[in-house]
Amino acid sequence: MATVTKLSSGMQLKYSMGTDGNGKEVFKRKTFKNFKSDVLDDDLYAVSQQFNVIQEPSVVEVRRIDESVIDA
Repeated sequence: MATVTKLSSGMQLKYSMGTDGNGKEVFKRKTFKNFKSDVLDDDLYAVSQQFNVIQEPSVVEVRRIDESVIDA
């Protein structure tokens, strides 16, 4: 039976950068890694919201990234 060992977690923030010349919305993504593997979703979200306070543009999406190892 396979076992899973969580290594670390991270998050990816998606920012709206406005629109291009054709009116299509342009996005930028920034990834932050090496959070503890047991970090709570609420804590990641709270950190992401602090970026809205200190910088422009605003965060429009938060993705959680978990890294694990699967052993037999």
